Amino acid sequence: MTTILVTELDVLEALLAFDFIGFAQKSTTLDPADPHYGQAVGAAFALAVRRRFPRGAAPEEISGYVTGVLGSLEAGAEDFPPAFLEGLVTEGLYGREASDGGHADPETVLQARLLLTFRLVRELGLDADAQRELLTEAARRVSV
Repeated sequence: MTTILVTELDVLEALLAFDFIGFAQKSTTLDPADPHYGQAVGAAFALAVRRRFPRGAAPEEISGYVTGVLGSLEAGAEDFPPAFLEGLVTEGLYGREASDGGHADPETVLQARLLLTFRLVRELGLDADAQRELLTEAARRVSV
């Protein structure tokens, strides 16, 4: 597994642990130009979204979920158009790309997946051990 993939999982682990200083420090080492950028967080996100919607979800359910996420944000909701987040959730669930609402740059995708993964892990009630298991499984998926 490449260094960026390990670093991404470290960034996500810090975020999930509410270690916002560690999150900020580790985030600065990520390079959006790296060809593997976003893969580890993408794998963890897909795992979390599939746990949240184990039987899949209709577009209306995904839309309602995204509306709830955006409505719960105190700031930053304007950074992520609903269609973009709905596309990411759909992709995470079904492994196929959906409309991204015009925001396909790697940094925006990574930030949105971090936000959604954080929210999903909280909703699922994953404790520290379950979070480590999620990150370990994500690492396995990207190292294949």
